Amino acid sequence: MTRLFAVDPGLLCSGWALFKAQEGSDPFLLAVGKISPLGSKHPMAHRLEDLQVKFREIREEARLGSNDILVCEAPTTMRDPRAALVVEQVRGVFETVAREAGMRVPGRVHPRSVQYEVMGLSGKQLPREVVKSTAIEVAVRLHGERLKNLGLSIHSTPKKYQDIIDAVLIGTYGLSAIAQAEQVGEPWEKFFSQNEPRRNSRFRLTESGGIR
Repeated sequence: MTRLFAVDPGLLCSGWALFKAQEGSDPFLLAVGKISPLGSKHPMAHRLEDLQVKFREIREEARLGSNDILVCEAPTTMRDPRAALVVEQVRGVFETVAREAGMRVPGRVHPRSVQYEVMGLSGKQLPREVVKSTAIEVAVRLHGERLKNLGLSIHSTPKKYQDIIDAVLIGTYGLSAIAQAEQVGEPWEKFFSQNEPRRNSRFRLTESGGIR
């Protein structure tokens, strides 16, 4: 069984979602969670080390290895270069620990690709609040039953689960990109970019909330 571990990286909290990749069918959500390393009172080196230890524990518990995949959300334009650098270090921790276990890391998922293809948003960038509320709505449509079974009360406390929701949508897009790459016989890496959003016509939501 091949699984995909998707990450919405952040120093304060990184949301994650683990999927089972099922050829020819919708992705199946196996588990979700958040990783919060040591707080700002600690040196940055210690915070990153703590993050590494905690992710390694999850990786070992889930027995993630050479049959599995990891994708992180790609960076976007940020007003604070220092914050962007910190989050890049967080991505590096996840990707390094994954490669250490032999996991495949084909690239990163541009957040605008998720907005275009999974959330159905297009045109000018919408306010953050609108994007986040739409993300919750789409995640519930696609994976609502599984999220409920995993113990998430999305509608009652949506902000509590925003990092997880973002990871769920990153993973949903990641599996679609891999499926498309397989379909056309191209390397997976061509379907992931940290610089430009990708648009294609294969991934669309059905009226029932499924994927086609």
